[in-house]
Amino acid sequence: MILGAKRLAIAASLLLLATGSWWLTRTVSVPEKIFDGKLRHDPDYTVENFNVTVMDAQGRRHYTLSAVHLIHYGDDGSSNLNQPYLVQYREGSPPVHTRADKGWMPKDRSEIILEGNTISSRGRDPRRAGGDIRVDKMKILLDR
Repeated sequence: MILGAKRLAIAASLLLLATGSWWLTRTVSVPEKIFDGKLRHDPDYTVENFNVTVMDAQGRRHYTLSAVHLIHYGDDGSSNLNQPYLVQYREGSPPVHTRADKGWMPKDRSEIILEGNTISSRGRDPRRAGGDIRVDKMKILLDR
């Protein structure tokens, strides 16, 4: 009788473990990743000799931006620029000219990040001396 009870206990334990393993594989399985292309960072269009002028609320030039090559990415709306050239206009002061090897703009176009041989120049006027800034990387807020 004792031998039969031991076999029954072992069989019940094995059945319980098998049921637990089956349940665990059903509930804790890793979902399969379905590749639908939404996570790809591919360009949706490119522009050669890109040039844009942005106006302020009064209709005056706020800034002009040009580049040898613009690459736009549809997944996040960002743009890469090759050899960007930015001219910022402010009332009562000379324009600020900025050049770089490459640049990046987010979807909202509120800023531009310039990298590689970045040179920003402001001409002199009667109130201020002009000057140059030379850096490897610069972030410019365009809405200000």
